[in-house]
Amino acid sequence: MTKTEIEQIIVDTLRELQVASGDMECEISPVVVPLSALGFFDSLLAIETTLVLEERLGYSCGEDSIFKDKTTSQPLSISDVASRLAQKVAA
Repeated sequence: MTKTEIEQIIVDTLRELQVASGDMECEISPVVVPLSALGFFDSLLAIETTLVLEERLGYSCGEDSIFKDKTTSQPLSISDVASRLAQKVAA
């Protein structure tokens, strides 16, 4: 699976969550940092979304949340998340 395909799965998943939350729709693209740019998306939802993405990708990443850097705890963009997942899925 390519990085672009993974980005699209993440974007689609976040759009579904945005609609379900009733939050006002905003543009979700690979440059968006969900934990800081999306009002409906918090650390608990990041954990739940990680589990959903593991299921959709058919891969267990072994992290609580893929939306922040494990070492620095800095929030990651969708593109950063997709890059990391693409490397792990390809390995």
